[in-house]
Order: sequence, then C-alpha cells, then structure tokens
Amino acid sequence: MTAVIEPIGLSTSWNGPGVSPAHLLDQHRSLGFRRLEAYAHFNPEALDALAQEADRRDMQIASLHAPCGFAGGVADWLASTNPAERMRSVDAHRTTIDAAAEVGAWAIVVHLGNTGVVSRQAAIFDTIARCGRLSDEHLRLRDSAWHEREAAKRPHLDAALQSMRALGEHALGSGVRLGVECRDGYFEIPSLDEFGEVLSACDGLPVGYWHDAGHGAKLDYLGFVEHEEFLRRYAERIVGMHIHDTRAGRDHLAPGQGSTDFTMLGRYLQPETIRTLELSRVVTAAEISQALDLLEPLGVFGVREGILVEL
Repeated sequence: MTAVIEPIGLSTSWNGPGVSPAHLLDQHRSLGFRRLEAYAHFNPEALDALAQEADRRDMQIASLHAPCGFAGGVADWLASTNPAERMRSVDAHRTTIDAAAEVGAWAIVVHLGNTGVVSRQAAIFDTIARCGRLSDEHLRLRDSAWHEREAAKRPHLDAALQSMRALGEHALGSGVRLGVECRDGYFEIPSLDEFGEVLSACDGLPVGYWHDAGHGAKLDYLGFVEHEEFLRRYAERIVGMHIHDTRAGRDHLAPGQGSTDFTMLGRYLQPETIRTLELSRVVTAAEISQALDLLEPLGVFGVREGILVEL
C-alpha cells in the first residue's frame, strides 16, 4: 500500500489579509496552491469570508495560525504569570480551535510565549557580525543570555504547561490538533529540552510538535542548538512544518534564497504532515514558483495544484 503525501500549502502571511479574500485566494491558486494556512490577521468575519471563498474554489484551509478568528488584540501570553493576561490568551486560542473546527482545518499553530527576560538576541546577532560566529565575544554573550533565561524560566514554563493542558482538553473530540511551534528567540518557550515537558504534560491530548525551518536555523546560527536536533527528538509527534529559507538572521525567504538543507528537513516529514510555505511579503510570485521547482524533485514536500504524490 502506498503512502499519500499531502499537497504543499501557502500561508497568508505572504499576501493576507488583502483587499478581498477572493483576490487573496486567486493569487494562491494562480501559483498552484489548493491548500493554505490562515495567519493570525483574520478576525471572525474575515475568516468566515475566506472560508466561503475557499469552498467556492475547492480550496482547503488546512491550518490556522493562532490567534486566528479572534476579535481583539492578544499577544503571546500563554506563558504569562499575570493570570488575567494568560487567560485572555487561553480564551483566544480556544476560539481559534473552535474556528478551525468550523472551517474544516486540521490543526492550529501555537506560540507558547516567553520567559519574561529582556531579549538580547539583536545584540548577539550584532556581535556575530562584528566579531564572527562562535568567536569568544559571541560565546560569552550567548552563555550570559542563556543563563539569564534559565534563571527566570520556571514560573513561565509552568504557566505555559497549564495553558497547553487546558487547550488540549478543549480540542478533544474537535478533530483539530495543536502544533506547538519551535520559536526563533532563545528567550521564548519552549526550548529544545522544554518541548519534552510540554508533550509529556499533554499526553493523551491532540497536542504535537510544529517545526519551523527558519526558527530552527536561526537558533542554530546564534549557537543555542543544532537545528536538526529538534526533528531528531520530536518528529514522531510532528503535526506540521513551516517551510522557508534562512540566510544568517533573516528567515521567511523562499526556498533557494538561503542556506537551508531541505533534504535534511524532508527526511523527517511524515505523509500526513501539514506542509506550509510561510513567506515574507517581500518574496515575489516568481520566487515562489522557483521555490516549488526546487522542492518538487525532492519528492516529499508535496506539489502544486493539489495533486497528491504517491510513494
């Protein structure tokens, strides 16, 4: 029996929310995409309009990037130690789960928040540019920043675990899976090791791992982790992958514009993994088409036009 690979999709981070959902989807379809991820810029009315237009075009909203389909401002507060702030974020994510079920999406992408420390990431990038990657100056600043993060993390990690458990319980029976995304900031939650705690706390719930290729690459470049180690440890629980290229500290480039090893990434994709190009608005349509030309011969990233690939 052959395994069927899901078609690759495109996030509306590239062109949404746009002047109209019809125009947005026509842009996706003209590039050969039938699948898409609705990014966090859609309020309930806009998401409903997008879903109606997608249905008319036989297109699939495969995932929502939380908080999506939520009215009102909310930040990455699931790890906040402020109870009111944290619960506002939990409620926003519950709304996203409900919205995903309503539009037929299979998963939502979740940011868990941060450890409460002031980020020194820009300073680390600057030190690398001035003194060289893995120079003494770089490593001293990296180690100091990491020590500060680790000293502050515990109450925020505990809050994040409580939030994720509540969201997993809300998602039970909905048909929606929650993909906790690896983040691009060393100061954010979860770290490589902390993913183990998150997944353990959510055993038996529809909670898994969402890999972001650019975030893993940036943390690797900064010297905090080896990119592939995320996938070695957690690919068995993978829900989806944000696919894009990275050059030094700049990510969300089209595949082919940076130094990402897509063959390595492809080794960890499961047939049912949700595959989504998550690109910056500065990427052109021609560059997206060239990226698909680069990915398709690898045979594991899915293809345009919604054509299923059989292994």
